[in-house]
Amino acid sequence: MPKHIQGTLFYTLPEAAIALHISVGKLKSYLDQSRLTSERIGRTVLIREEILSAYLAKRT
Repeated sequence: MPKHIQGTLFYTLPEAAIALHISVGKLKSYLDQSRLTSERIGRTVLIREEILSAYLAKRT
């Protein structure tokens, strides 16, 4: 379940992969290639909902 942090919705990598219908490994390669951006909060890597929405809109 996505997390709200200070009014912003964040997805973990497994949640984002499910939303994008890709594997976590593929998602990590997208992050390495700068096709998507993420943020590290503590030890957790998170992706903002706006980033996922923009990527999905561009992909379709």
